[in-house]
Amino acid sequence: MPTKFKLKNNLSVLLIESHKSPVISAQMWVRTGSADEKKGQEGLSHFIEHLVFKGTKKFDVGEIASRVETSGGELNAFTSFDQTVFYVTISKEFSNVALEVISEMMGHPSFVKEEIDNEREVVLEEIKRSNDSLGRQASRLLFETNFKEHPYGLPVLGRESVIKKSSRKKIKDYYESRYVPQNMQLVVAGDFDAKEMKKDIKKYFEDIEDYKLKKVKRIKEKPQKETRIKVKKTQFKESVFHFSWKIPGVLHEDIAALDVLALILGQGESSRLTQRLRVQKPVVNSVGCGTFTPKDYGLFDISVNFNFNNMDEILEVLHEELGMILADPPSQEEMEKAIRIFESDEVYSVETVDGIARKAGMLEDLTGDYKFFKKYLSRISALRASDIQRVARKYLKASNLTIVLATPGDEKEARKKIRKWKSSFEESLKTYKKRKIEPTKKIKLKKLNVSFGGKTEGKVEIIKDQLSNGARLIYRRDTQAPVVAVKSAFIGGLRIEQENEVGITELMSRTWCSGSRDYSEIEIQHKIETIAGSLSAFGGRNTAGLSIQCLSPFQKDASEIYSSVMEAPLFDEGILNRERHMIGEQVRARQDSPAFLCSLDFLKQIFTTHPYARDPLGSLEDLNKITSEDLKKHYDRMIYSTNGTIVLTGDVDVDLWKEKLESAIQSSKNASLKKSIPVPALDKNKYSYQESEKEQSHIIYGFQALSLDDPDRYVMQIIQSILAGQGGRLFIELRDKASLAYTVAPMRLEGLDGGYFGAYIGCSPEKGETAIKMMKAEFDKLCQEDISDKELDRAKRFLIGRHDIDLQRTSSINTSILFNEVYGIPGEEIYHFSDSIKSVSKEKVRELSQKVFGGNHVISAIGPKKPF
Repeated sequence: MPTKFKLKNNLSVLLIESHKSPVISAQMWVRTGSADEKKGQEGLSHFIEHLVFKGTKKFDVGEIASRVETSGGELNAFTSFDQTVFYVTISKEFSNVALEVISEMMGHPSFVKEEIDNEREVVLEEIKRSNDSLGRQASRLLFETNFKEHPYGLPVLGRESVIKKSSRKKIKDYYESRYVPQNMQLVVAGDFDAKEMKKDIKKYFEDIEDYKLKKVKRIKEKPQKETRIKVKKTQFKESVFHFSWKIPGVLHEDIAALDVLALILGQGESSRLTQRLRVQKPVVNSVGCGTFTPKDYGLFDISVNFNFNNMDEILEVLHEELGMILADPPSQEEMEKAIRIFESDEVYSVETVDGIARKAGMLEDLTGDYKFFKKYLSRISALRASDIQRVARKYLKASNLTIVLATPGDEKEARKKIRKWKSSFEESLKTYKKRKIEPTKKIKLKKLNVSFGGKTEGKVEIIKDQLSNGARLIYRRDTQAPVVAVKSAFIGGLRIEQENEVGITELMSRTWCSGSRDYSEIEIQHKIETIAGSLSAFGGRNTAGLSIQCLSPFQKDASEIYSSVMEAPLFDEGILNRERHMIGEQVRARQDSPAFLCSLDFLKQIFTTHPYARDPLGSLEDLNKITSEDLKKHYDRMIYSTNGTIVLTGDVDVDLWKEKLESAIQSSKNASLKKSIPVPALDKNKYSYQESEKEQSHIIYGFQALSLDDPDRYVMQIIQSILAGQGGRLFIELRDKASLAYTVAPMRLEGLDGGYFGAYIGCSPEKGETAIKMMKAEFDKLCQEDISDKELDRAKRFLIGRHDIDLQRTSSINTSILFNEVYGIPGEEIYHFSDSIKSVSKEKVRELSQKVFGGNHVISAIGPKKPF
């Protein structure tokens, strides 16, 4: 039973016990965000989110992150329009660490001038990064066009001019006016005793001074009376549309119906817009529909990423689909699917303690009731199809519509087409307005009867079996959560592709689930979403496979779909052509992502002639030659019984799945695909530069490293941990001290044949040369000096803690067991991981560092200025 109480200083506290994993999540929800900022304060909430990590009364710079990571935890924060949230997820043994660091950040930040100036540069880098993002630019355009007066129209990251000039006094005054106990709420979820936790919270939080809260009166938005249209010319390759209508805040009784409307229109593969614009004819790169329901005004939004050349067809389909939902109510099947998905979300969202805390914190913050979701589900279940039609007519009006477009296309032409569409939409609305909405029957759906079991004592046994066809079957049955995850993997992937068919694994994975002997593509999509499950195929450098997840009451249906798709995929020529076209669009659109282009070039330089050097998407020239028969041959080459491993985890019916899988995988005498393909050694240092007009440069500095089965892989993880995280060397030296970047992190990949280790940074062009020198200095230091006992201890605890945190989800446990087994590592390694990590010595760290970082290196860079 959750516990709510207030401390003497008016801090609200919510405790939620969950004993399925030995982990807790502590989250502080501060009821202040960018919408509470006045003119001249734009970005202070986000700036303070950064600054409270930079030292407190008890902790110096970097010590907060180090304290958490040394205890195996993870910490972070985010700022939104309405709130700023700080969170720590950590082993229950170190719950006091989470409470201590959050109480220090919330009650005793130092705001040292030097650190403010250092972090100022980091925030400015983050703003530059957002300027290089088409999605961020389109989002800003959406909100500033919708909200002319209300502060939701202001950027959450703030304005550069404000960040550059904000003094310590200005920052501290804002902090003391909003970061006060009565304006904050602490949520703790996980494996603890509420009485003991309450004592600890009083110890750490009651001394926080209760400054006087400065209440903020937000400017009200004037009613919108006509369609707003805004077109912005950009330098990106892709275009983004937003069609949005204002809706009420989260508490309004119409929100449930609007959420269902959004799901029916544009959420999931079987949704109407996805079917029309992506599945039936691929005229968009992506399409989605959702509701944004904060404290004040909300938005109902349709977003489309597309090639400008397809604009006419997109506008036509949107007109038709909006017309259909305005004219007629959704079907019984659509309503049942929507209700089931919302019901199932209640289960999936609480598989992890941070998920539990985040959901409760958000509901408590926005609605004042952490149990609000149950009321919301009752509203969802009570909906009739006619309610969906009613809210569509009530809110999707031309006078309430805002259309924004960020595009490299012709602005005048775009505006002309949008205005024409708007006029046509207005005429249609007049017709629908005359039609009476006929009442529909209440949806009768069998209640979803699931529950969470108690805490599992000890290790859940991993059973290894074999099907009669020779495939390995491994299962770990655990009834803690009513979730089932099934995943298979087969050796192959990019590394076995022929030179004239590069990209065929990716193309196979995109078409694998798109029809079988028993089901059409739309039948598969509808059946999976009706049971609120997920089905997907994957293709990587070393493997390809198939995964499915569902709630345990629906696993019979899931097993039938999974076995059918595994046994007899169609690889239909029409679907092949569609996905080939989509890959072409993806190749074109990724020109907008310099970081991704940098990583592709780095792979090419580090692996030279090995298949790992290839672009996983392949070349359009080769892809255009691939036929349905080629896909079937590639599938047969990999997907056979003795090459496959299947793992079942969760509340799984093992006998049911065994029966279905026995005939689902073909037997074969194919030769083993594990045969090593040597990676050519680097015979010299390599430097590669691509010019870009973006605001930031992106740099990767790396070395050839280990294969998946190398016994030193645990040492490599320690090295990564020493460099990674907010308490790691790269973050402290290049971000905290030198203020070079917002993002800097180590990179590591291990494959069957070899791998790499390196560091990535995204920074202003003038900082590139310094960034390279500092990255080199960190690699050299690892070769020349033993790490300290303190660093080694932090790295070990961090890895062990993250391992435990990551394995809260049924699907994560499945993936860990599966790929361990596929690559020749026992699945039980999930239980012995901590022992392997603890055995690493600082001598081994230095020895491996000298072996890897003492070799030749590759530096790949993309940006406005050459950094070497």
